[in-house]
Amino acid sequence: MIQLRTKADDKLIELGGGAAPLIRPNCDVRPCYDEKGNQMVDFLANFEEPLPIGTSDFDGVFSKFVLEHVSWRKVKQFISEMYRILKPGGKCICITANTDAQIKWIAEHNAGWDNKDPFESNSCLLFGDQDYSDNTHNNYLSPTIAENLFKQAGFEKIKIQPYGT
Repeated sequence: MIQLRTKADDKLIELGGGAAPLIRPNCDVRPCYDEKGNQMVDFLANFEEPLPIGTSDFDGVFSKFVLEHVSWRKVKQFISEMYRILKPGGKCICITANTDAQIKWIAEHNAGWDNKDPFESNSCLLFGDQDYSDNTHNNYLSPTIAENLFKQAGFEKIKIQPYGT
């Protein structure tokens, strides 16, 4: 298990937590509300532009299923921004789609799944199950590609491990 918080007073941020953030503050690209109508995003930012966050502001950055939604032209910049906002020695945990694994899964389950025909189920898996118009996958990520992108951004101790099934 990877643990983001190492000290009780670590300053953490979630990038892209939407309406169900695990960490606050939660920065997202759009306003999101919980079932009671409470605002769940602490501030908005375009993840394809420099983040409106100071350099070395956080001990930890958490991002779950966000990288794949950033344009392939901007994903390197976004990862560099995560590195920039971390304090020296800070940790970053990113959970993202593995396009290689998705393609393999599709090849092994070519009849469709989840009561959808093959076109719909495979498209949803590869491009995102769009619950709003911008919720699409915009780049190709595999463990090797992700590791290289994080190294290019300056990260040194990189651990890649499967998430879910």
